[in-house]
Amino acid sequence: MDQIIKIITDLSRFSPRQGENENKTARYLESVIISLGITPIIQSFDTEVPIILRAELLFDGVPVPCLGGSFQSGQITSKSQVHFSPYSDYIETLSYPYGPGVHISKSNKSLLDNASIVSGETVVNKHSYQSRNILVGNSVNPDKIVFAHYDSLGGGAVDNAGSVAVCLHLISDNQELLSNNLFVFVGNEELSYDTPDYWGKGYREFEKQYLDLLNFAKEIIVVDGVGVTTPQTITENIEDVFPVRNLSALTSKTTWISSVQSEVLKCYHCLEDTPDKLNQDFLHESIDCLQKMLI
Repeated sequence: MDQIIKIITDLSRFSPRQGENENKTARYLESVIISLGITPIIQSFDTEVPIILRAELLFDGVPVPCLGGSFQSGQITSKSQVHFSPYSDYIETLSYPYGPGVHISKSNKSLLDNASIVSGETVVNKHSYQSRNILVGNSVNPDKIVFAHYDSLGGGAVDNAGSVAVCLHLISDNQELLSNNLFVFVGNEELSYDTPDYWGKGYREFEKQYLDLLNFAKEIIVVDGVGVTTPQTITENIEDVFPVRNLSALTSKTTWISSVQSEVLKCYHCLEDTPDKLNQDFLHESIDCLQKMLI
């Protein structure tokens, strides 16, 4: 099996990669990095995430398939508490409302529109744990910093096991890149109770401790969502993948490597985000794209 596919498959076994599953993923990544003869730097931080224990939804007393997706437990009594992604027929937790909410497939929107009575419940556990960012390479004066988050909602192959595997594969084959560059595998990117931003805590924790490195680096590269199409180098909407406090000072030197976003959103934050959604040729094109940006 191609190394990159093996890594993606291994990461997907821990999905959804939140809370304790995120910790299992981090330990796996650290073991892979150490097996390459590289000693990573671990930045640990405390966080809290919403773990969905149970969700149910009924339209006029008839059960409807759904996923829980909110920060609070509670009853579902209103259509406004039922959400769906306009991009996919999968049940995607496109965004997390703070109050009790559930998510359905776009294909069931007509059932929602025609329902007279909406009922249900979502049960959420506020789970506290210690997350960590895993730093590999030059942590003193890096020319370029590469980020890829490893936690996930749902299956997490496109978002973001493919990107993690691309970075690990490149490191494995080109360890000389570590002399001048820093790779950061980011934990707790997806969700947290870190107000006012519900996502991206791992990035902000890195920023708190290593803002001098962000300011020093000539370029910042975020790898997120590769492997669905030929890789795109994106310099717009950087806030969608790099949620740091000092973004205005860093935007001009930040590039996002991803697939075409309309294709990524077809399989986003859903159980069906599995390794078969990724194309091996596009993943290797992403490796080549990233390598060219680092040399």
